[in-house]
Amino acid sequence: MSSLLEKISRRLTPPKAPERFPGAMDSYPTMILSIDHHAPPPRRLLELSMAAVRCVTDEVNLDHLKARPNVPDWFTIWPGEHYLLLAALVKMLQPKVVIEVGTDSGLSALCMKHYLPADGRIVTYDLLPWQTVQEPDFEEADFADGRLEQRLADLADPATFERNRELIASAEFMFIDGPKNVTFETALMKHLSTVKFAKPPILMFDDTRLPSMLKFWRELAYPKLDFTSFGHWSGTGLVELV
Repeated sequence: MSSLLEKISRRLTPPKAPERFPGAMDSYPTMILSIDHHAPPPRRLLELSMAAVRCVTDEVNLDHLKARPNVPDWFTIWPGEHYLLLAALVKMLQPKVVIEVGTDSGLSALCMKHYLPADGRIVTYDLLPWQTVQEPDFEEADFADGRLEQRLADLADPATFERNRELIASAEFMFIDGPKNVTFETALMKHLSTVKFAKPPILMFDDTRLPSMLKFWRELAYPKLDFTSFGHWSGTGLVELV
């Protein structure tokens, strides 16, 4: 009887995921989710995605960043990392204003800045100044031309968001790489829903396959496209904010 119960228990209990997948530098558990509600594929996102893939393949080059002492040698892995994809999306969209949420070392912003139009700018938000990151990729000279700015602010806070509303309303591309605690992302999307944008922006969410982001991404009620196969191994999602 005990043997039978053990067999039943093994069938009903999913196997425990390993803390780290053998041979992988980093790994996280995730889930496979069905598509339960049919919706027409978002045409703008499909066309942009296909163009971006071709752009990464034929037109994007970030070799100039390899000389920086703290830039990791894996940042040009693609698909798998999102840095070349970010550069391609900016090259395709040519946005006058890019908003980044989550500065970290500054590498993502540097990749995007390289393909900004001449009159474009990036404003990157974080809670800590980039100089306090252990191995920053930014250099002071990156800010000299005025096309790159870091603001220390929590955009989930209503008063803070209000102070930045005018700038955000002009954004044409946003890269959201926040804390992935869902509380922040939910609050940010609630605030963004109140903005009257000059042009419907494209949002790119990072780490959408992490356990903490699965429910948020699944329930996001905007035209969206899972772009993980051509983006970040931990999940990449494109959203049209209409």
